[in-house]
Amino acid sequence: MRKHDPRWLLVFLANLVLWWLAGLANHYLANSALHLYLSGLFVVYASLRLDRMHGLIAIVLTGLLVDAAEPVPFGTNLLLIGLVHATLLYGRQRFPREGAVFGIVVALFSNLFLFIALSFLLVGANPRPADAWLRLIVDLLVSQLVLVFITPWFLALQDRAMALVQIHPETGRRATL
Repeated sequence: MRKHDPRWLLVFLANLVLWWLAGLANHYLANSALHLYLSGLFVVYASLRLDRMHGLIAIVLTGLLVDAAEPVPFGTNLLLIGLVHATLLYGRQRFPREGAVFGIVVALFSNLFLFIALSFLLVGANPRPADAWLRLIVDLLVSQLVLVFITPWFLALQDRAMALVQIHPETGRRATL
């Protein structure tokens, strides 16, 4: 590992860009009563490509960023995203780490888990929970469809960021990718 290793920073900045773009999309979709939830994508690159320490730093900063902006108890997203990250780290030796197809599958399952967990935590505060579940199902379906299309772009963005600084994402060594 290099003395000044920016891998965690590159992944966090890419997550920040995705979070900002999702916020812009949600602002645009506010009139249609849709909400995109894309937090499952935050964890994919950090869990599959980075080493444990750099991935954890990127995930913690991303979880704190999402917690600061969403109306949930502070630490909720950090805990849930960290749980998904730990689960993926546990089994990542059995997973193919490169390739967009497996990244899409991981993003979809991660997003599904995070969406359902947050929904169960927050739907009780709604005065009409049955109506809330119908809207949540539509939001989940739209979010999953959007994830299928943007996951390859987002993974390529992070790979390109690593290539620009000439760092191999898994080892941290200088490399020409």
